[in-house]
Amino acid sequence: MSAAVSRQGEHGPRPDVDHSLDELFGAMSVGVDTRVACTADRAWAVVSDISRIGEFSPECAEAWWVDSDAADQVGARFEGKNRVDGPQGVHEWIRLCEITAWEPPRLISWTVGNRFDGTPATEWSFAVEPAEGPGVVIRQRFRHRADGLSGLREAAQKTPENAAELIAKRSARLREGMSQTLARMCSLLESAPPAAS
Repeated sequence: MSAAVSRQGEHGPRPDVDHSLDELFGAMSVGVDTRVACTADRAWAVVSDISRIGEFSPECAEAWWVDSDAADQVGARFEGKNRVDGPQGVHEWIRLCEITAWEPPRLISWTVGNRFDGTPATEWSFAVEPAEGPGVVIRQRFRHRADGLSGLREAAQKTPENAAELIAKRSARLREGMSQTLARMCSLLESAPPAAS
């Protein structure tokens, strides 16, 4: 089955934002933590490698640096392609992202632009923190900007009376996907490293 792909800049001018929904969307935040028996450097090597996200995430199929010479720093940009199965078939969307924090081996965060002009709509991050005892804690976080114009926001603006329900459903789906992502990362990180040849 062929996928319908949505790309930034192909959807006309940015529509107006219904600011009556700002409080709801500004409060939309999802976080998942997992403890991993590995070093901070090893965890960082996995969470900060955006080219590997497709190995772990059930929704983000792949990502690539826009300018590989300017990667691995604040201001670096990459594109991410997400893929979901829906009632009308497979839907894919490609969005431009920008690194907003790069603090090895502790924190990486980025914004995701909307489909119209790329204005940041949401924020994502991975943090690697010390655990009580051996290993580290990996924290994945998502936050919707109060005035961010995501696909979810567009849907909510069409039926504002359903906005809270739409946010709750999407938050639950995000939490499930993030839990899968961290579980897959944990499985990799806790496996025995390849033997030296």
